[in-house]
Amino acid sequence: MSERGERGERNRAWRRHLVAGAVSVLALGVAVAHLVKPDLKIDNVTVALLVIAIVPWLRTLFTSIELPGGLRVEFRDVEQRIEAAEAMADAALVGGGGGAGDTDDPAAREDVRRLAAEYLSVRDTMRSGSARTQRMNGILARLVRATQRIADPELTAWLRSSDGGLRLAAYARLYAVPDDALDLLADAVVDEPLAFSQYWGIRALDKAVDLVGPENVRSSVVRRLEDCRPNGADRAHLLNRLLAKIHGLP
Repeated sequence: MSERGERGERNRAWRRHLVAGAVSVLALGVAVAHLVKPDLKIDNVTVALLVIAIVPWLRTLFTSIELPGGLRVEFRDVEQRIEAAEAMADAALVGGGGGAGDTDDPAAREDVRRLAAEYLSVRDTMRSGSARTQRMNGILARLVRATQRIADPELTAWLRSSDGGLRLAAYARLYAVPDDALDLLADAVVDEPLAFSQYWGIRALDKAVDLVGPENVRSSVVRRLEDCRPNGADRAHLLNRLLAKIHGLP
């Protein structure tokens, strides 16, 4: 094997160990929390967000597993399990929100603006890391609920807003209640400067593509998505999977 090939294999091995370690640490943390506070209740939304946070990394881990006796875990099987886990997580996160109603809850719009401001405050005041991500996940879950209490949200204004919190509110609503306005959503996601928001924007796009049908996605939207180059591995994985769905690839 060439020096470059050996270096690439070492890098892949390092990533596999990193992912495996991160999953193990998360599982250990949940176990410790349960031992320290056995009465602590973990609701479906928390479980859903944990699953959604982990699944983009599982491909890196499971494609490398070879069981004793030469039995190898094939990626297609693992991908199906990941998709099933995501489906259950989606149901837990969106379920219970009651869907989009025909009438507004008078307090819902104010709740959305308050949560949007809280999201930006957390980003600005907390150091990047798991604690901040957990706080933002909680805000996202509440935005999913709050935006479903608005009959006709100002999605165009939110997606085009310079306020990153309102853009996240739009992604939360479109994740829970998909819309066929793919052009506007794709433009917002491609230009989205906030990593957490872009992740949920891509997930909302995936829902929208399912709504209209992959074969009905306009070429202009596809080109915009193909030109998007997310820095994060989780966002890149989601976007690549979305493009494969649009192109009809396995």
